[in-house]
Amino acid sequence: MENQQPFKFLDKATDTPMALSQLVDTFEEMCRIPVGSDDDTVLFETTTDNFTGIELFFFTLIRQYPNPTGGHYHLHMDVIYEPNEANQHFHTTVNQRGLGAEDIFAYVRHSPAYLSAQNERIVKVSVYLDEI
Repeated sequence: MENQQPFKFLDKATDTPMALSQLVDTFEEMCRIPVGSDDDTVLFETTTDNFTGIELFFFTLIRQYPNPTGGHYHLHMDVIYEPNEANQHFHTTVNQRGLGAEDIFAYVRHSPAYLSAQNERIVKVSVYLDEI
């Protein structure tokens, strides 16, 4: 895969335990790394699911940008928590483009899911890059 600089930065920067606020700050910093295209967007998703065979709460940021074959890279940062009464009802899917002039990171930091999760224990942070 070409243009892995954002992935390498994010993977290395999230290698040590961090608070959710630091992880969001780091993801925002990674989004400033040029990818050679203006067709670049950020997605914010939350859900409780058993993708791994165990039910977990996923707080996910995704940077989407073009790849050379006409598709898109999706650079994910999943911040994973144990589900609880507070987070089980959050099911969010927000695209930066749908917010108009509002900054996606301001939206994330003021979201009920962020406010609920910021003081919870993080089970795992997963960073990965896939192509769509």
